[in-house]
Parts: sequence; structure tokens; C-alpha cells
Amino acid sequence: DHDMQWDFWTLSPESAHQVTWLMGDRGIPRTWRHMNGYTSHTYMWINASGERFWVKYHFKTDQGIEFFTQDEADQMAAADTDYHMRDLF
Repeated sequence: DHDMQWDFWTLSPESAHQVTWLMGDRGIPRTWRHMNGYTSHTYMWINASGERFWVKYHFKTDQGIEFFTQDEADQMAAADTDYHMRDLF
């Protein structure tokens, strides 16, 4: 339901950052290897001394960032639904 998705986004201002990525040029990765990844949550780590640290993971690609255009993504979705999985394995 497209209305439900937009209702969530417009009623959740904290989702604005994700929506700009999704609807921008970086919305459709060419491969999983050619995109950065970030955790949604922040984790609390405790070291051997009992000190607490807040950690957020950022995985940066060494291969560069590449994305499909909408037309390329539409063609790939119609031609090869396993494209991303096959690229990894």
C-alpha cells in the first residue's frame, strides 16, 4: 500500500534522512558491493574497565559507489530477479 508508506514517512520526521537517500540517486544500488552500509541503531559497548561507549557502525565500500537509474533497475528487475544475490555468491 503506497499510501501507508507515505503516511509513515510524513508522520515520522525522523525518517526524512532515509527517504532522501531512497528517493535520490542513491536509492537503487547497482550491487551490494558498491554501496555503503550503516546501522540503524547505536550500540552500547562496555570495555574491560567497565567504561561504556556508544557505537554506530559505518561500512564503507572500497570498490566505489554505483547505482542503477530507474530505467536500468526496471529492466534488471524484469530480466533477472536474482541479480544481486548472484553478484554476492
